[in-house]
Amino acid sequence: MCGFYEFDASSTQGTKLIKDLAVDQQLPLFRKNNGLGPASSVDIIITKDDKRCVVPAIWWLLLDGQLKPSKYTSFNTRSDKLQVKKSAGFLPYRKSRCILPATAIVEGEGAKGKRVYHHIAQQHTAFALGGLYREWIHQSTGEVVYSCSVITLAPHPKWQGIHSKSTPLFLPQDEPNVIDKWLDPSFDQIEEFQSLLLPSFREPLIVTPIDRPSTRNPLGESFRI
Repeated sequence: MCGFYEFDASSTQGTKLIKDLAVDQQLPLFRKNNGLGPASSVDIIITKDDKRCVVPAIWWLLLDGQLKPSKYTSFNTRSDKLQVKKSAGFLPYRKSRCILPATAIVEGEGAKGKRVYHHIAQQHTAFALGGLYREWIHQSTGEVVYSCSVITLAPHPKWQGIHSKSTPLFLPQDEPNVIDKWLDPSFDQIEEFQSLLLPSFREPLIVTPIDRPSTRNPLGESFRI
């Protein structure tokens, strides 16, 4: 995943997603994300004290002693690392999974200076990106801070011209039972998630070539995959 995504809860796609995820009563908690990158403060959906809730989180799973993004890149967590016991995502995958809502994502392909970017959205609803989170407590102030990452999978065959190294985990938000288990910190039968870790698209994608993630000016006509 390139490392940029956006979310507008007031859009048609965003409204549908948060309703499907049963957090529509928390609509005011969603901040408008016009295209944030790694280490930004984003909104995630978790289950806390048996309640599904929206909380802000730093998009960088590993934080340092000052609760700032550590030197170790961790805005993405590769799915093939989820079974490695000493990896950053091993315990969160079993105890603290989350959803990062995204109206669209931006992917880049190619070498620096020659990279081609694409703006990608679903046709009918926003993405429910499958992610992990951690809760941190500042030793001096007692401040509680959340951090998160997006789980990335192997590249999808139809994704080669978009990003040849990985595909984000797109959760099936129209399957409440799957979402319930994903967000349930007490659900530890992770073998049931194995099929989710195969790259797949939940509905047709609308892809638009753009100049760069910060401006997202179209460079050509949109196409579908």
